[in-house]
Amino acid sequence: MQHRPLLATVLKDRSSIVELVLAAVVLGLGVNVLASVAAIYFYDAVWSLALFGVSLVVLGVAVTARRLFGASKVQRRFEGFVCFRGETSELLAVPRYEYVEKLIDHVNALFAENEAPKKLWESDPVHKSFEVDTKTLTAKNRVTAAGQLLVEATEYFVLETLSTHLTDYFNQSNFDAERLREFGREDVPTLLFKNRFLDTFSRPMRERAAFVDQALADQSRHERTVSSYGPGGLRYHKFDLVLPKEAVVSRVSSKSIRIDAPKFIMTLSVAFEGFGSVLPRGFEELYLGEVKFPDVSTYQVAVDVDVEFKPLALLTRTGWDYHAWLDSFLLKLEHNLSRESFLRHIQWSGAVTVARIVERVIARQAARPREQSDA
Repeated sequence: MQHRPLLATVLKDRSSIVELVLAAVVLGLGVNVLASVAAIYFYDAVWSLALFGVSLVVLGVAVTARRLFGASKVQRRFEGFVCFRGETSELLAVPRYEYVEKLIDHVNALFAENEAPKKLWESDPVHKSFEVDTKTLTAKNRVTAAGQLLVEATEYFVLETLSTHLTDYFNQSNFDAERLREFGREDVPTLLFKNRFLDTFSRPMRERAAFVDQALADQSRHERTVSSYGPGGLRYHKFDLVLPKEAVVSRVSSKSIRIDAPKFIMTLSVAFEGFGSVLPRGFEELYLGEVKFPDVSTYQVAVDVDVEFKPLALLTRTGWDYHAWLDSFLLKLEHNLSRESFLRHIQWSGAVTVARIVERVIARQAARPREQSDA
C-alpha cells in the first residue's frame, strides 16, 4: 500500500487551518458587534449575553485547536522481512530486495572486523526469541544477541538511507549553506554508543588496522574519503547528516532515534520481536532458489516513523523547503524496506502467473510422448 505524501498533505491542511483561523476571527468580530447591539437593546440581560458570547469564543477556539493539533501527528510503519536457513544463523539472500542485500553486506563487514559479534550471532540466534517453560507450559519473549544485532543493522540501514538522501537533497544550489549543519560522528555520541555497525564503520581509518596504512600513505586524500572497502568485506563509511542548522539529533532508546528539526520532530524506531512473517505461496522455492518452504524461517522487521509537526510552525509559510526532504525520504524507505513494495517491484503476482503457465506447458509437452507411445 502506497502512502499519500505526508508533508504535501500537511501543508495543504496548513492553508485550510489559516483560512479557518481567519474565518474564526471574522466570525468573532461579527458576534462581538451583534452582542454589543443586543446588550444595548436588552440591557437587563447583559450578563447572560456576555456568557453566551464567551461560550461562542470558547467553542470557536476549541474547533480551531482540534483542527490544528489533530493533524499535527502522523505515524508510518514499514514492514520488511528477513529469511534464515531453518533454525540457524545463516541469512538468506533475497535478490533485488535492497534492505536484505545491504543487511547481509553490513553483517558480513562487521563480522570480518570483529569476531565477538559473530560468535554472539551464532550462539544466540533469532529463533531463540521465544523460550518455553516446560513446567508452566508458557512462552516468554526475549531479545536474543542476534535479534539485537539485527535491530542495530536495520537502524544503520535507515540512517545510511537518510544520510544519502539528505546529501542529495541539500546538494541542490538553491539552499543557503549558512542555514544548514552537517552532523558528523563526533556530534552524535549517543547514536554510536548503541549501534555497533555505525560505530565500527564510521570510525576514522587511521584508527583501524585494515585502513591505517592507506590513511598514513595519503593523509590529504584520506581526509576527503567518503567510503572505502578492505579485504574480506571490511568497510569504512563516513557518517554525516545534513539538516537545518537548528536541528538536534539524539537517541531516545536502544531502538529509537529522534531528529528535532525547526518544523517537526521525527522519531525513527526499529521493531523486531522474533515474530514470523508470511511470504506469498511458492516464494521460497521459486524466488530464493535451492531452498524449500520448510527449510526457511522468515521474520518480520518493522521501522516506525513518527512525525509530530510543531503547532506554531504550521502557521508559518517560510522554511518548509528545508524540510521538504521528508516525503521523498519516506517514499525511498518504503521502496527499499517494505515487503509489499518489494513484491510490487519484482511484479510477483505476474511472475507467479507466468511460472504457473510455463509449468503447465512443460507438463503437457512431457505428457505427449507418453500418449503417442501408448497409441
